[in-house]
Amino acid sequence: MGSKTKKVLLMRHAKSSWNSPGLKDFDRPLNKRGEKDAPRMGEYLKELQLVPDQIFSSPAARAKSTVLNVIQELELPESTIKWDENLYFKGSKAYIEAIRNADDSSEIVMTVGHNPMTEDTIDKLSAGSLTIAIKTATIACFEFETDSWKNIQFEKKALKWIVSPKDLK
Repeated sequence: MGSKTKKVLLMRHAKSSWNSPGLKDFDRPLNKRGEKDAPRMGEYLKELQLVPDQIFSSPAARAKSTVLNVIQELELPESTIKWDENLYFKGSKAYIEAIRNADDSSEIVMTVGHNPMTEDTIDKLSAGSLTIAIKTATIACFEFETDSWKNIQFEKKALKWIVSPKDLK
């Protein structure tokens, strides 16, 4: 089988609330801005016809709300999402592992998680070419020529774009 273009979307969760100091970090919800930005980013992916076949998301409240808002805009079932605690508890290696373990029939794979891991993963996948900070709800898009997710390599040219909610206003 020849190589195909596979796309990876890496998204940092939308803006979260710090209004409940007693709340565990894992349980922090989105704030008002996050509640607006998450669906807007889903809308943007829909406009670009970038609909993920598989999504790996942190189950932390703010990441969960972000991805549920995104899939609602993309009209995807929740079964598209695989909840992966490693995307909360572990580093960028967990993000790369999730992508490399994606089903090879998938053409577009997405992760939804946290910083610094999302930023570190973007930097690694682009072979150290990340020059900006990844703000909340930002999405980075990569393209790889491969027939298997297991074979994706870190390369500068793989990074196609990075868009934040502010870029869409």
